[in-house]
Amino acid sequence: MIRFALISAMFALVFAQAQTVQAEKLAGRLITFKKSFDGWWDVACDTAPDGTDARCYVQYVDPYSFAPNFRAAMVDFLYRKTEDGSAEPVITFDVEPDLSFAADVKMSTVAADGAEKLIPVGECKSAKCVFAGTSAHVMLVRWSGAKLLRLRIRESSGAEVVREWPLGNMREIVQIIGAQRKARGLP
Repeated sequence: MIRFALISAMFALVFAQAQTVQAEKLAGRLITFKKSFDGWWDVACDTAPDGTDARCYVQYVDPYSFAPNFRAAMVDFLYRKTEDGSAEPVITFDVEPDLSFAADVKMSTVAADGAEKLIPVGECKSAKCVFAGTSAHVMLVRWSGAKLLRLRIRESSGAEVVREWPLGNMREIVQIIGAQRKARGLP
């Protein structure tokens, strides 16, 4: 099921890039803004077809193995309204079901000089890892000053999967999603 969703998301994103962004329909959503960075990072805003349920988010879909054994990893972030009305970032990592953050996972940022800083993932116990509030804010600050995000994770077979995602435009990406959220009155 997750594979189908990831394949669908990947094809939807490729299709979306090839289309005019204004008033584009994608998976039952009306895309109102879209900008891509580094080949895979996308900043997007959309609404339900009736104009309600507006949202803005940043997403990276990383297909790292194609047919016949399609495999992908995704990372996305958005902002949600807290009880006091302020906005807090939420970052979600979603990997294949036979990968897990529970065993021997190393996530790190890599600076331009090659220095690597580990990101603790101890609270993550499955194929989905969510950071929210202060931990997500700290992560975004670190991403904005780094060149690369590196994830080392093991498949159930024991094979190590290493994924590296460029962060060179993250400062601009965070500014753009902030401006888009503000323009739409979103948290």
